[in-house]
Amino acid sequence: MKRLSFAKDRTWIGLLAAIALVYHAYFIVKAWRQPVLLYGDAYYYDHSAHVLNALHLYAYWSWGPAAQVTPGYPLFLALVYRLAALFTPSHETAMHLAQACQHLLAVATSLLVYVIARFRLPRYASFVAALLWTVYPPVIYANDQLLTENLYIPFLLAFVWSFLVLVRDRTWQSFVAAGLLLAVTTLIRPSVAPLLAAPACLFLQRETRRAWKPMLRNYALYIATFAVAMVPWWVRNLVAMHQWITTDLDAANPLLFGSDPTFYKDTNISNGLTYAQQKALAIQRIEEGFRTHPLAYLKWYTLDKLGWLFDTPWYNSVLPQHAGLLTRLTFAYAHLHLVWVIVGAIGLAAGFGMRYVRWLSWLTVFLIVVQLPFIPINRYAYPTMPFLFVGVGTVAYLVTAWARLRKATPRRTAAP
Repeated sequence: MKRLSFAKDRTWIGLLAAIALVYHAYFIVKAWRQPVLLYGDAYYYDHSAHVLNALHLYAYWSWGPAAQVTPGYPLFLALVYRLAALFTPSHETAMHLAQACQHLLAVATSLLVYVIARFRLPRYASFVAALLWTVYPPVIYANDQLLTENLYIPFLLAFVWSFLVLVRDRTWQSFVAAGLLLAVTTLIRPSVAPLLAAPACLFLQRETRRAWKPMLRNYALYIATFAVAMVPWWVRNLVAMHQWITTDLDAANPLLFGSDPTFYKDTNISNGLTYAQQKALAIQRIEEGFRTHPLAYLKWYTLDKLGWLFDTPWYNSVLPQHAGLLTRLTFAYAHLHLVWVIVGAIGLAAGFGMRYVRWLSWLTVFLIVVQLPFIPINRYAYPTMPFLFVGVGTVAYLVTAWARLRKATPRRTAAP
């Protein structure tokens, strides 16, 4: 694809937008009728947003300065809460407004999946990928919770779109836009920061090496834009925390639990330990595990963790006893999750030989690999699902193309 033609794609985009808006509007109304439940990370994000608005101080689970997590999602919540406060003092209403904003962002993710797929796939295959993502039940489950994924995924998809534009156009503007979006995405969830090196892969192409000077200049702009956008967070950490913190301090805990094959049983492993002690213990356990049981630990850090990440959807694990027909259908569809994972993986594997799709394939591999050292829970696999649905669209395209080719090829008639 050279450029998306909105004149030709507007019917598909309009239909997709209408379906996504109606679908999410239904769940916005449904969520508004129920109390917002805060537990785990959601409780601390809510607390952080409160402290930001009340004291203009960035905290996490205390009332003092903190850098356990990057500030993107708490800032988003604080902004929504401040907007809600203009109309009502009710905190419940403010949280419902945050849910509604997240659902509207989910509509944007559907459109982004479509335009990303359209870089290589035809309209019908791109629409299939985006529609399957739109009605994927964990999307609703996620957006009803006050968690990072709901801001991270739209910005991750926006970055991916900008990066594909960068690959296509090679202009300095596209490099600047991609660098800025990568910084914003990093400030929401820092695991994407290594993608700062992604444009360097373009130097593997012969035509890039021939025109290396403009490419090197643009890559420098990409890095500089990323750094400038990150400077406020770095300066804040130096001033408030009196130390250099590139992203956050919270990686030590999931790294520690990721070192334990029985993490779901031994939930007290981090009790009483500082972040530095948790990180040191995690490294010690990993080194000891690979030294004493190398094959078992290799299996744990590959096949076993992939199973934990992708075997089940990030969704309700038990169907309510008196669930209605729609709930039962949604539950059944959610548990087709493994089908989408397998078909999507096949599509992305086939996509290694297709322009633009190969970048999505490598990105999906990257997103999975960066999770393997950490605790393997299905919530962490959820951000890869938009790309796996593009893989499903790729399979739909390849199967259709094969069927058309077979139909168009005249059969040999048997000799008399």
